Amino acid sequence: MVGGFVLAFLSGLVAFAIWIAKVDLDAEYRDYDIFFDGTVSGLYKRSIVYYLGIPVGDVRDITLAPHDTQKVRVHVRLRAEVPVTEGAKARLEFQGLTGVAYIELKGGPQGGRQIEAIGDNEYPVIASEASPLLAFYESAPNLVNEAILAVVQVQKLLSDENLAEVSSILRNADTLSDNLAAGTEDIDALIADARVVLGNVNAAAEKLTLLADSGNKLLADDGERLVAEAVETLNAAEGMLKRIDNLVAANEANITQFVGNSLPEVTRMIIDLRQTARSLSRLVGRFEQNPAEAIFGPKEAKYDLESRRVKEKKQ
Repeated sequence: MVGGFVLAFLSGLVAFAIWIAKVDLDAEYRDYDIFFDGTVSGLYKRSIVYYLGIPVGDVRDITLAPHDTQKVRVHVRLRAEVPVTEGAKARLEFQGLTGVAYIELKGGPQGGRQIEAIGDNEYPVIASEASPLLAFYESAPNLVNEAILAVVQVQKLLSDENLAEVSSILRNADTLSDNLAAGTEDIDALIADARVVLGNVNAAAEKLTLLADSGNKLLADDGERLVAEAVETLNAAEGMLKRIDNLVAANEANITQFVGNSLPEVTRMIIDLRQTARSLSRLVGRFEQNPAEAIFGPKEAKYDLESRRVKEKKQ
């Protein structure tokens, strides 16, 4: 009885261990390699591999890539029925904010061909893609630094001096609102005046419209006639200029003779006329001063027998 109990206990223990380890003795598996660029922090051996959220395998080994030390080689074992076809992608994801990583697979196109080992690769290689959450974690230090700078700026913004300025602005706003409330009557009066002004503006606009209509009517009625008269006047002026040109061309020789011979004689005649005018001016002046002398001439001087000399004319 004791031996049978021990054997039953061991059998149950083995069965429990197999259930805990999720070992499916009848399942078939395939091995694959995944090459990730950069860190795979948080990923460990036995980490779960998911396909569309379904656990389909686990991580068997994590090493550096043999031909590129900047990449990480992750060896996984997946169930044989998982459709890892050409175009499938593997991405490193994290469970919440715990930092525990897992691999999420996304299958290729429907009906695609199963990937196979190529070249020197021992196992088929599943292409990898960057995880947005991993990029966020990698940039977290910079985000923390920027957050610290933002906090410092906020502290500067909320300094005592700035708070005092804000309080002053609020007081000024309260004063302005009180003044506006007290000056409501004035504002109403201004609005009324503005309405009157707008009414006047509308009346003026109507008058301008009437004036414009009158101007348009005038242009429509008399514009054509005025244009015709202007054209006729221009044609007459053009004809006159042509006649003047013809007259000048026909009498060019006479005009040249007049300018060369007669014009100097005219000039000398003008000079003589000027001299005659000056003489007449002097004669008129003498006539105004002493008409008798101008007509009969000056008086003759008398001879004084006693002094034997001509008496001088009294000035």
